[in-house]
Amino acid sequence: MSVTGLCQICENAPARHGCRYCGRQVCRDHWNEAVGACTPCAESSGVDDSDGSTG
Repeated sequence: MSVTGLCQICENAPARHGCRYCGRQVCRDHWNEAVGACTPCAESSGVDDSDGSTG
């Protein structure tokens, strides 16, 4: 699948990924590789790939 255009979340960075849940085209900053979904969908799925640090 070819992803083109701007991120549908920040509308600033180039879209590089397509979310398999909602279909949004998102940049790498709004992509959760562990889930294979955009960050809003990843958060709602309950999967967190962060290291537990804050800030």
